Amino acid sequence: KVAFHTDIRDEGQTVNFPEIHTTATDKATKSHTGVVDEKTTITDKVAYSNLTIGEKYKLSGVLMNQETGKKLLDKDGKEITSEKEFTAESKDGSIDIEFTFDSSLLAGKTTVVFEDLYNEKIRVASHADIKDEEQSVHFPDIHTTATIDSAKSITEKGSVILKDVVDYKNLIVGKTYEVKGVLMNQETGEKFLDKDGNEITGSASFTAQKADGSVDVTFTFDSSLLAGNTIVVFENLYENNVKVIGHADINDVNQTVEIVKTGDTSNAYIYALIALISLAVMVSLVMIKKSRNHN
Repeated sequence: KVAFHTDIRDEGQTVNFPEIHTTATDKATKSHTGVVDEKTTITDKVAYSNLTIGEKYKLSGVLMNQETGKKLLDKDGKEITSEKEFTAESKDGSIDIEFTFDSSLLAGKTTVVFEDLYNEKIRVASHADIKDEEQSVHFPDIHTTATIDSAKSITEKGSVILKDVVDYKNLIVGKTYEVKGVLMNQETGEKFLDKDGNEITGSASFTAQKADGSVDVTFTFDSSLLAGNTIVVFENLYENNVKVIGHADINDVNQTVEIVKTGDTSNAYIYALIALISLAVMVSLVMIKKSRNHN
């Protein structure tokens, strides 16, 4: 007699084939927009299915550069990785794994989280799609160009409007962002104040129609209060009230506008003095030459 064992519900006869799917977000924005900072945390929620209850598993993740398809490296040239072990309490569920790193060099780049699931050192599932938006976190970049009446230098003339064109890169289409700016004194590094002692600020909210583009931020102020100074515009980009990147270089020529005092002729005096000295030197040389020829 031949014996058979054909119980469809028998776990001992069952081989499970696990699957995983991941959703990566920035911990601060809680979205796919990443914060460019010295300390950034990406949370990857890994949804798993068809695990064996009671078995131990390990998740192993690595951050990838979407543009190159290669592993992302930190400022020290090391891969950015994270691991987490757990015991399956149910066949289907989810678990969070975090990656904390310096993202200050990632402005304008997109990272994709690749995850592998291991059971007893054997890889049993993987999620590694370089184009998967759910696995991606986008780090924005901004650059600004400030002018008054399309000029980088003006003579004081009462109320003026400074326009700062903020060029952005790598935003998420359909997301709402806000740019906030403030006028800085290049010489002192302090914020300029208006006649009431308030900071001179400007802002603009917009919904990204495409990943790369620009938005104008305007600042209206009395130029006579800032006459004789060089203005530097500092700008920050926000999503969900979280600052995701800033552009604040006190020496950036593109961010600067000069307000010249009315009747300020100091430079003219300097140039005139230089011209007189040069003329005197030339006359002296001519006279010395004539004296030598006469002798």
